[in-house]
Formats: sequence, C-alpha cells, structure tokens
Amino acid sequence: MINFITKLKTKITSKWYELLNDPAGPHLVAMSFAIGVISEMLTIPTLGIAFVLMIVIVKRLNYSLTAASAGYFFTKIVYIPLAPLELKIGKTLLHENFDPHAHKWAWARGVLHKDAELLLGAVIIGGVLTVICYFVIRKIIALRLKHNQKTGGSGDISS
Repeated sequence: MINFITKLKTKITSKWYELLNDPAGPHLVAMSFAIGVISEMLTIPTLGIAFVLMIVIVKRLNYSLTAASAGYFFTKIVYIPLAPLELKIGKTLLHENFDPHAHKWAWARGVLHKDAELLLGAVIIGGVLTVICYFVIRKIIALRLKHNQKTGGSGDISS
C-alpha cells in the first residue's frame, strides 16, 4: 500500500510540474485547466457526455490535454462536497411546479426535477469555479515563468 501511495504521489508531482512547465504558455494552460473544471461540473448530471466533449474541444483548439485532465480530476475531488450547495441553488432558482417533460409517472418527474436542479446548480458553481481556477492557474504559471527568467533556472523539478 505504501508503494502505491508513493507511486501516486510521484505521478501527481510529475504531472504538476509538467503542467507548470507546459510550453503552451500561461493563457492556454489556464484555459485548458478551466475547460477541464467546467467539464467535470457537467459530467455527472449529463452521464459523461461532457468529458468526451472536453477532449474534442481541447484537441480541436490545440490546448493542453494534460492541463484539462488536471482540471477535470481536481474538480472530481471538490464536486461531491459542493453537490448540496448546487442542489440548494437549483432549488432556489427552479420553482416547485417545474416539470421538465410532464411524465405520467411521479418517480420520473422527481428524478428529472432533481437532475435539473443539480445541473443548474453545477453550471452556476462550475462557472464561478472555472473563472477562479483560470486566473489562479494563469497567475501561478506566470509567476513561475518570471521566477525562472530571474534565476536563469530551467524550470525542472529541482528548481
């Protein structure tokens, strides 16, 4: 078990440094990370379609798939703790009589209503989280580039 944790920590560290040293530049890396964040926020309610869409968008725009994947998996960690807040926001914005497809069966109406609330809340929280992550990641990478130019470092793991 300790060997697995060590390997996982090494893998995460190496991917983090790969993200920080991506030659695409701060804007493209931060934008890729943000695409990954918003994709995860839409994935659970949309049954994974957003993940496939994320890959297509990132590949089509020649963005960083590493950064998008990092954003996607970062958001996986924070999605479940944010779900009650998303539901609360969705309930607040959707009225009680909301009936997305007017199904005959009561259980179908309840499921569709909860999914609509979760999706609406996820879009709002995801949008805010995406904007925050974009600016934070962009600033981190810009500061790292500035530090490397000052010190003349190569930007590898040891610096």
